[in-house]
Amino acid sequence: MATIVCPHCGAPVRLRQFFNIGGKPFCARCGWNLGRALATVEAKSSLVTLLPFGVVTLGAFIIFVGGRCKGPGNALLYVPLLLLPLITVVPVINRYATKKAIAAAKLTVNPDFALAQPLLDPALQLLQSQPRPRRISLRFQSALLVPLAALAAVGAIAFASMHGASAASPRNHGNLVPFIAFMGVFLAVAFVIPMVREKRNLPLLRDGELAFARVVSQTTVRQGKASYSSIDYEFQTNDGVRIRGTARDLTNSVFGDMTIPVFYDPTNPDRSTTPCASYLKVSTNPI
Repeated sequence: MATIVCPHCGAPVRLRQFFNIGGKPFCARCGWNLGRALATVEAKSSLVTLLPFGVVTLGAFIIFVGGRCKGPGNALLYVPLLLLPLITVVPVINRYATKKAIAAAKLTVNPDFALAQPLLDPALQLLQSQPRPRRISLRFQSALLVPLAALAAVGAIAFASMHGASAASPRNHGNLVPFIAFMGVFLAVAFVIPMVREKRNLPLLRDGELAFARVVSQTTVRQGKASYSSIDYEFQTNDGVRIRGTARDLTNSVFGDMTIPVFYDPTNPDRSTTPCASYLKVSTNPI
């Protein structure tokens, strides 16, 4: 179970983000983020209501396609049907469990537990001790597991179907060419393009000045049918200048009032980045 540290009292806080329906995290000890968590869960009530209808529609489509496909590999089309109940039930249970936990927390939270000066997270202390130039490594994006798994499933189905039909017509293997080309383009978009973008962040993470920023706000930004987490943060440079920046949180684990590390250019503090907005990370493991 993924957890973060409460920025007010230091208690561990559970991340309730299965399918992003669980909403924002909250601290049941001091009440941090409790109001925003409840508002987020209520705002997603329509999504939870419509989810079963969407899953039933998808299941009907899979059955329809499976019935029309010919070849020994078409049985693999029915494999996703085994996952549909999980996709339907788990998010709904997660939402109602979150609402129940929020209701229980309202009766037990004590704002007096909040510390006047919250302790610095040990991970941030370890990051602070790293000498420059810092060692940088690639941070694997777990979000890529879903599209990669989908591509693997499609590839297995296509290969099984073409392999079964190849006895009658060996030329059918040529039908895999479009799929292979599509997979190559997908991998280029998923991996190569982000790495090119990280050329800007690499010098900052490796040699930039380190400061600790306070997250002023966190919002979910809608971008077409998708969405992402955007954070506004504020930090103070070694010269005492206050800088404010905006970043896209790729980890979906940063929320309001939290303390995050920021690496900036001392000659131009407006050039800054935070690890949660990068596919790179500062390695703290000993060599």
